[in-house]
Amino acid sequence: MTTIGGNAAAVAALLIVMAIIILYAVLAASFRIVRDDGRLRFAEMLRRQGSTPEEAFHVSGYQAAIAVRRCMMCGHKAQCDEWSGAKRGMDFCPNADFIARVTGPR
Repeated sequence: MTTIGGNAAAVAALLIVMAIIILYAVLAASFRIVRDDGRLRFAEMLRRQGSTPEEAFHVSGYQAAIAVRRCMMCGHKAQCDEWSGAKRGMDFCPNADFIARVTGPR
């Protein structure tokens, strides 16, 4: 096999692996969306901490929008449903830092 043929084979193998990874990510995200019950737990988390989604958007609209998207795609919804509401113990939540900023002392 020539050097060009070897390089082409390596590039083709790399592209196949990348395509498989991308396909897996798309299917995993789609599966989460399909089996979702439609509740936005971000709003529930804010209410449990004594705040509202409106206050979160007032503090930082762009960051709140990102937090909503993170919540929609989160894989920890069962843990969120079981969470007691304590300020500590939100390690599973990808929005824990943002929620702490919004509900912290003002």
